Amino acid sequence: MTRFSIVLPVRNGWPYVKECVESVLAQTYPHLDLIVLDNQSTDNTMTWLKTVKDKRIQLFCSQASLSIVESWARARHVEKQEYMTLIGHDDTLDPDFLMTIKALIDRCPDGALYQTGSRLIDAEGKTLRSCKPVPERESAAQYLQSRFTFQRDVFGTGIVMRSADFDRLGGIPPFEKLFFADDALWLSLLGSSFKANDPVERFAVRIHPKSESASLPSVWSSILTGLGQFSDFLTTFVQGNPEARAVHANLGPDFMLTYHRNACIFALVEASQAGRRIDPAVIARIEQSLARTAPSKAGMLRGSPKVAAVAVLNASPLRFAVPLLWNLYSRFKNRS
Repeated sequence: MTRFSIVLPVRNGWPYVKECVESVLAQTYPHLDLIVLDNQSTDNTMTWLKTVKDKRIQLFCSQASLSIVESWARARHVEKQEYMTLIGHDDTLDPDFLMTIKALIDRCPDGALYQTGSRLIDAEGKTLRSCKPVPERESAAQYLQSRFTFQRDVFGTGIVMRSADFDRLGGIPPFEKLFFADDALWLSLLGSSFKANDPVERFAVRIHPKSESASLPSVWSSILTGLGQFSDFLTTFVQGNPEARAVHANLGPDFMLTYHRNACIFALVEASQAGRRIDPAVIARIEQSLARTAPSKAGMLRGSPKVAAVAVLNASPLRFAVPLLWNLYSRFKNRS
């Protein structure tokens, strides 16, 4: 009998965690357990969870306040069923999610990962848009190509794997604030195997003010560190996969350039929010990171019209307008 563990790391997830947990317990496929890894929540999260009388729930509480990397790393050290998936506390599973995954496993028993279609929802649970489509069968090289060309919505929720494979690899890579850690984990698990996908939407990823904190301008430094870690991972990973190596050589430099330009825009917005011009040392740091991760793109950081426009505004008395324009752009991006 196929059994699943849904692993839920959480810190102050109220009120969304209630809907998340209820969606897990409402699965039409009954053979599951829910492992909650609480990170010293101070809101109503644990108070409510302790009132839920369901033997499938296991609660684990940290003895100290943990970083997001430390909190999610605990997923490796708990006992799990044969298959597992991770879920964000603000995301939800449709009732037939596990039933659909079970059917995928039966059809493709030699797969390494299993996924269904998904959608983005807002704070109230209304659909913002469907997530970008995923092929029914996808190799590591295909995933990398889609990722490098921005044809994927990337998140930790909703991808099912064998628990033994997850533990063998050491769990989630400890990248800075987990930026690009999902990519590295999926690629490592795929190896020379494949991901099987059912296109029907069976889970939802929520976009709301707290979740959007991962895209605040102030995270530019963490993004930069994560890019360096991801670049180092890819350099090693593609050596054992000729198809992925070709994709990396062809598309990787432009991917790195795009993300470095994004980090530069974030840094410019952050400086504008503080009412000052950006420190030249920040630009130099981003330039150095780009030169290291994509040598062929060195010196191209400011070649983007978007970077140039924000830089001009930041250097002018109109820098106060930059945060306003950023907020408008962010709201539009999450809905398109």
